[in-house]
Amino acid sequence: MPKALHIHPSDNVAVCTSEVKPADEVEIIDSDGSRSSITAVGAVAFCNKIALRDIEPEEDILKYGEVIGKATEKILKGTMVSHLNIRSCPRSYADEYIQKGE
Repeated sequence: MPKALHIHPSDNVAVCTSEVKPADEVEIIDSDGSRSSITAVGAVAFCNKIALRDIEPEEDILKYGEVIGKATEKILKGTMVSHLNIRSCPRSYADEYIQKGE
């Protein structure tokens, strides 16, 4: 059974640790060690993301507990999440750090 890692509790995607074929049952391993499974809607390449639930257009995509992009279309649970259905959201990383003396 293919596996995927659910890295952070708030993430709506998991990272596949092997190639996934359509209709495969994918075992999801959570950061706390618990396990569940979902059925893949389509193929998911090794090290790519799989949606853990339906994601609506313009909804944030969360990986590592961080926003990595926004959905450009509805992404069904079990579908690969990639540049084909998300867009990046530019960030000002400098604004996220506290400067010494501030």
